[in-house]
Amino acid sequence: LTLEFVTRHAVRWGGVAAFNGGLIGDRIYSENYQGDFASTPVFIGSSNPDPHIPVPRVKASTAILKSMNAIVTEKIYPNMGHTINQDEIETVNRLIFNRD
Repeated sequence: LTLEFVTRHAVRWGGVAAFNGGLIGDRIYSENYQGDFASTPVFIGSSNPDPHIPVPRVKASTAILKSMNAIVTEKIYPNMGHTINQDEIETVNRLIFNRD
């Protein structure tokens, strides 16, 4: 949900964290997404497999955000399921909040 909102309202955000994230819909229509993220840092994490968000959806979402000038860090974790892990939290803290 986070990615869908910020991508439909693309501006320079302080940062975006999408744990188990991807754009929404049966199909992604790139014409729905306009604007410029102006180098907003974005984290997109997911699992392979994830019962709700297929990896191709994550990859397509990443491509759209990059085309809109987001600085995207994408991480796909093997067999994690639809959850959040410590590496994701640490990555977001470092990328978006500049904390180690």
